[in-house]
Amino acid sequence: MSENLHGSSTIAALESGVLNQQASREDDSMSTSHRVSMISSVSSGSVSTPSMISQPLSKLAPSSGSLKRTVSSMSTGESTSTQLEYSREFKHHKSDPDHRDRRLTRLDNARILQKDGSLLRGSITVDPESGLIVEISLDADEAGEEKHEEALLQIFGSIDCKGQIVSPGFIDIQLNGAYGVDFSNAQGLNIEDVLLVARRLLASGVTSFCPTMVSSSRETYRRVIPLIRKARKHQSDRTRHNQENTSATILGMHLEGPFFALSKRGAHDSKHIVAPSKGMKSVREAYGFDASSVDADDDEHHLREIDIITMAPELDGASEAIRSLTNHQNSDDKPSIVISCGHTEASYEDGIKALSDGATLLTHLFNAMNPFHHRQPGLVGLLSSELKLARLGLNRPYYSMIVDGIHVHESAVCMAYNSHPHGCVLVTDAMAAMGLGDGKHSLGDMSVFLQGDRATILGTDTLAGSVVSMDTCVRRFKQCTDCSIGEALLCATLHPAMVLKRHIAKRKDILAVGDVDDASIGVLEVGAAADLVLLNDDLEVLGTWVRGKNAFEQLQKQN
Repeated sequence: MSENLHGSSTIAALESGVLNQQASREDDSMSTSHRVSMISSVSSGSVSTPSMISQPLSKLAPSSGSLKRTVSSMSTGESTSTQLEYSREFKHHKSDPDHRDRRLTRLDNARILQKDGSLLRGSITVDPESGLIVEISLDADEAGEEKHEEALLQIFGSIDCKGQIVSPGFIDIQLNGAYGVDFSNAQGLNIEDVLLVARRLLASGVTSFCPTMVSSSRETYRRVIPLIRKARKHQSDRTRHNQENTSATILGMHLEGPFFALSKRGAHDSKHIVAPSKGMKSVREAYGFDASSVDADDDEHHLREIDIITMAPELDGASEAIRSLTNHQNSDDKPSIVISCGHTEASYEDGIKALSDGATLLTHLFNAMNPFHHRQPGLVGLLSSELKLARLGLNRPYYSMIVDGIHVHESAVCMAYNSHPHGCVLVTDAMAAMGLGDGKHSLGDMSVFLQGDRATILGTDTLAGSVVSMDTCVRRFKQCTDCSIGEALLCATLHPAMVLKRHIAKRKDILAVGDVDDASIGVLEVGAAADLVLLNDDLEVLGTWVRGKNAFEQLQKQN
């Protein structure tokens, strides 16, 4: 499916993946002559798209004069041995009747994003069954290892990327809704709505997202949080049973509120704004899972569904709540939630205190917080305080920005990025009106008016979230900062993964176990989730793979 989600931007869906595979048996041996084709369509003739060539796999193998060095693009040292371990395991599986139909797919002739933002030519091999990246080969002058790897990994389909860019899939950690679906709508929201958003996000390169709720009533939280949990379980169950699941992965929720400074509430309904004056007790009460209303054991279960909470750190009780929510005591049996400072009147000193309590993120920098002043720098001043924070044993916070051309001036975007480039996280802060036309829409209990890319609370000039997609934000960010392509991509991939601590696998034996839910995201390395996006140099999305499967091919079948 190919759709134009935001006017002038072009979104090209790759319509088919690994196709036309054929095999013939001769005597007791099997020879394969798999042919692969992929069709690209782009709405603008000026865009250079990859033409996926149909040809025998043998012709795609490197010649003896142009061998590749098999390495992990994101790590060194143990990467090769890890790949060999997986290769031997796969070779063993081939003799197992239950694994004879396993198919590996290789994306050849790509420029692969590295952790430092560079783009290196090579290939990536993914296993659609496990959903993991099983091999990364970068072009090199050395020869030797590649021939050994080729003997161990049997590739059943190869795609010529024609020199285009392969990046980890985008991660949006603040998405209030899209395509007519509002994650804060307690009455109308259902599991199918959540899954619809997850499917349609793929066209913009998003492969993981945090469903986000604006400040809401206790009753709304009590209904929506379990509903999102059921949607996540439905998605995970389909993956475990090898059923088709070509949709962006639903991560834990981002609860934006209700612990805000009333003066900085922005588009949030004032009737829901409260202070966490009783610390964690206030948190449990506000979200509807305090011990008086649900089983005490279920309390932690609800907390595990939450990845991020945005709150104003200067409020009464906020310090205690932050310390508890971030698991300041490092208890193994308690969840650790990312605390982000936002919708706040916090001073610079309040920000340092929040960081010492465990906060690690600033929500939509510059918006709904005190502006930078040369005598009162506020939270923005934390970005340039690396040495001072280091002396206190603290790190600078990550910060999210809505780079939609409306929320933040390009000069402010540059100032923040130049001050702390490794902490920049792009978010859409998109609402239900994303992907829809101008007119009246909703955001929680509030009515919103959309005109072009500008969404405001009905009858006011107050901005009410965004309506642009992540790929648009990435393009505009690059234009604002004049950073490299790779540096822009890191702000939508590696950096948000680091915020969530998902840039590393949850378990060391991920290749042996093959549980993609525990795999790292936001990185391209062996053992990471095979969530990929293919882009051209204009950062237009040409195709998206989710857990090793060509998502656009499946979308064509479903729609």
